[in-house]
Amino acid sequence: MFSLSRGRINLGLSSLAFTISSAGSVLLHIVFALVIYKETNSGLITSVFISLQWLPTLLVILYRSDWDHGMDPIKRWYLLDLLSAALTLPLLFFIDDSNYMAIVLLLLVRGIVDQINRINKTVCARIIFPEDKTSQYASFMQTGYHVGIGLAAVAGIFMLRELDLKFVIWLDVLTFVASALLMMCAKKASKVELPMSKARQALKQRISEYAGALKQDGRLLFCAMLPPMTATFFQGTYSVLQPIFPIQYLGLDTSAVSASYILASVAIVVGSFGFSFFNKQYKIFEKSFKHVHRLIISLSILAVITYILCVWTTNPLISAVAFTLMILLFEFLWMAGYVGIVAFAPNGQLGSVFGISFAIGCILASIVVTVSGALLDLTENNYVLVIGLFMGIYLAVIGWAKTASSKEADTENSSDTAQEASLS
Repeated sequence: MFSLSRGRINLGLSSLAFTISSAGSVLLHIVFALVIYKETNSGLITSVFISLQWLPTLLVILYRSDWDHGMDPIKRWYLLDLLSAALTLPLLFFIDDSNYMAIVLLLLVRGIVDQINRINKTVCARIIFPEDKTSQYASFMQTGYHVGIGLAAVAGIFMLRELDLKFVIWLDVLTFVASALLMMCAKKASKVELPMSKARQALKQRISEYAGALKQDGRLLFCAMLPPMTATFFQGTYSVLQPIFPIQYLGLDTSAVSASYILASVAIVVGSFGFSFFNKQYKIFEKSFKHVHRLIISLSILAVITYILCVWTTNPLISAVAFTLMILLFEFLWMAGYVGIVAFAPNGQLGSVFGISFAIGCILASIVVTVSGALLDLTENNYVLVIGLFMGIYLAVIGWAKTASSKEADTENSSDTAQEASLS
């Protein structure tokens, strides 16, 4: 019989808070980017603004990636949400004068706060969910983030002409406040204790600990590779193709570009929910890690095939179906890596492992965006060649991670089996 345990209550509160706050933030960035380009007609200013979605992650990691200590992460969550709301309000004073320097600086600072909270929310999963449900519930909580992104993207496409910038700013402020109020109702549901506050470690030391954690547990190594690699080679390339491929290659109009964003949003939500329900049903990270290897390799190959089919065919319907399947599979793979990090990261290092992996993905994806555009120019928009090149690199990296992690994963699984046998 279904009952509302503290863990389930926390899951509902955190998922809804994540959905609301991410929807407000993404919608603000979409509207701001289009307004800035419309008013300035400057690709440079617009690109600087867009980079605010990537740069804060790097800045946060450079300063600190280990947030598994000190303040209660539930309290840190709602206080950071309130701080984000406070940093968003001053935007109202600068939009009438089109003071983009002030706007960029404010959003950069707010982006840093948001990224700290993004890491903190992952840390929070070990506190607000029962130990035996942490990875399962964390996947559903993370799905809330992707639902918010999808809602914002669809709203931005269909309501853009009717959305006033000041209204969107106020809406974003309210979403942060609503998220904070929801998390004020959450309470601890596990026995996990975080370490006391500790001095900030140098980046070199944190990277060394990160590498040591991955080397020590092959399962963590394989899972930690998935979010940055999928974000780099899939998201980093299709974000370049979306505005140009439907028009230049398929000969469609701009409505096809809008349709591609809708398809991507739907696929992201379905892929995220799909993995969450799959993990709930099969609890794959609680079984032999060989099953994880087989699943990820198989789905990676399928994702590569659908991506190449998407850019190879000249049939718009087949291309759209292949594109949607590719993003669904990419999101499924990303979520598998995220939940694996939550499941296998050592106590006290979850925030650092997730934060550094996420930052690596942001940095590499931003590089691949630039390289993809340059290669398309050099090859006269040979999409199959460019995408095939990146997909080949992706499969090679995943294959290496599988090989490098197999021995350690088998050793870890053998140790776990022996421990369970001795207990029984």
